Amino acid sequence: MRAFFSLRTLANLAFAAIPTVFALSGIATPAFAAMDEVGRAAPSTHRLKFIVDPELAADIGPAEAGRRLAQYVADVNTVFTRETVRSFAFDPAADLQLLAPANAPQCSYNGLVNGEVVVCVSKSMRGYSHGGLSMSWTFPQKGVAWNLNWIAIHDPLRLSRAPTPGAPESTEKDYLGRQLKTLMHELEHVFGAGAGEYYNGIAVADTTGVAPVTDLALANDADRYWWTRQHWRLDPLLGTVFEQRRDPAANRVATLELIRFTEGTKANINTDWTDWPKLGSSKFMAGTNATQVRVTDRDTGTALPGAQVSVWRNPGAGKPLVMLVTGVADASGRFVFDWDCGFSCFATGKTTLLVKARAANRAPGASWFTIFDAFEQKAVQGQQMFTIDLALGGADTAPPTVSVAAPSMATVGQLTVIAPAVVDNAGVWGVKVLGRDSIPICTFTAPPYTCSWTPSAPGVQTIRVVAVDAAGNSAVASANVIVNPPSDTVPPTVALSAPASVATGIAARLTATASDNVAVTELKFIVDGKTACTLRAAPYVCAWTPKRPGAVNIEARVADAAGNVASVSASVRIEGLRAEDL
Repeated sequence: MRAFFSLRTLANLAFAAIPTVFALSGIATPAFAAMDEVGRAAPSTHRLKFIVDPELAADIGPAEAGRRLAQYVADVNTVFTRETVRSFAFDPAADLQLLAPANAPQCSYNGLVNGEVVVCVSKSMRGYSHGGLSMSWTFPQKGVAWNLNWIAIHDPLRLSRAPTPGAPESTEKDYLGRQLKTLMHELEHVFGAGAGEYYNGIAVADTTGVAPVTDLALANDADRYWWTRQHWRLDPLLGTVFEQRRDPAANRVATLELIRFTEGTKANINTDWTDWPKLGSSKFMAGTNATQVRVTDRDTGTALPGAQVSVWRNPGAGKPLVMLVTGVADASGRFVFDWDCGFSCFATGKTTLLVKARAANRAPGASWFTIFDAFEQKAVQGQQMFTIDLALGGADTAPPTVSVAAPSMATVGQLTVIAPAVVDNAGVWGVKVLGRDSIPICTFTAPPYTCSWTPSAPGVQTIRVVAVDAAGNSAVASANVIVNPPSDTVPPTVALSAPASVATGIAARLTATASDNVAVTELKFIVDGKTACTLRAAPYVCAWTPKRPGAVNIEARVADAAGNVASVSASVRIEGLRAEDL
């Protein structure tokens, strides 16, 4: 979430440290970033500093806290270096300060340095991690992400799905779904992306009372607005990809691979703005007076002059939609209006429009439009005017007819073909094939609707096909597919490291490394036939305390998902303690 400030608050801040945000009388306004400069910044690395409540390091110590946070930064860089020209550097010895954020000037945006971003983390009292705000200044970028509240500094390499003591969620969900998602979300904000927040459009009720009633709902698989924007779910600014559930050992890696930034996000982050972003405002995007609704005939694509057009804006906070403007389309079927979305619109995130139109002999239509559509149109596609297209057609209440042909069985890692069949009396608008967690596998706007799917996990998976016709009617068909584990006859490999001799009553460290062509599912340390440790994710380290002198056989036994097993053994001598050792 981005932090925004009123004029009074801004007046109380040190203007010497904050560039001009408003075109106030007597105050010069810097030039905007030119259109042809958008998205073309040179690569840059920014120092990331953590100011962390000492309570979060009390049980693990500063050195371990630094090691874990270094992995946090490595995970962030995995995404940022793939998606943008930005990256982050973190030195645990120099860039970790154990101090309550309330006592750190940087967490109140004082003493920040160009090219550096400060992350302020407090101890969560809720049993789970939560919160997040950010603030940034013009390039060379400096910023702060604060109000992050964590239950712990997790070890990203040893996440668990088991609930933690005193917390309702696993370390896996808390790290991926709350900490890492929010950290990347705020860092995206620091570089100018997402003012107004993508998630403001996740669910907005149509309170206009004017037909057709068109709620905005990401959870509705037939939602026309979100239909073509499913890729936004992969962006931490929306972040639903972090709710995926995969094999615990591989979930972190799989999640990092899934994350993608939208084109609008990348254009923002990859621009060295000279005038934006500042405290969430954007004079670059404030020219919303050039906004048009283009009304056409759904069947022929021709303009519909004289169509009645009404535009509402979402005021936020669950309040009813507010009428912004109403009028008539001109001879070219266009209705131009002033969106009136300047600083105050950005600062409060009230950037969602609902447009409705009606014309003679046609059913009324509706369309949603957000500031993110506007940015992608203007900055990414180079359009000079924001355009909201609305196609009207004849009345149609009959949903499409849908069926799905899918094999009853499939195999992990092997290509499987799903063949939906869809017909409609007036024309099919789109077909979507959905897999686990309603994540789209394939999306079509025209036949053929043949979908290629490669299952990633075994078990029964329900494949759903959602079809929407041109009038917005929808229908669903589904099929269950039993996904078998991969056909795998290749055993894993394992190496064991154990001391040649140990002493009774003193813990000894046993370590092993293992790999597999598909995935290692389990590694056991076995001492003279008895299991000492069972581990399901690396690192494979076992603390074993011998009880009596003698020689024992230490075995490291590893298995993969297909049941292939490999092992390696070593002999260890156990020495009894002498009296002088006590």
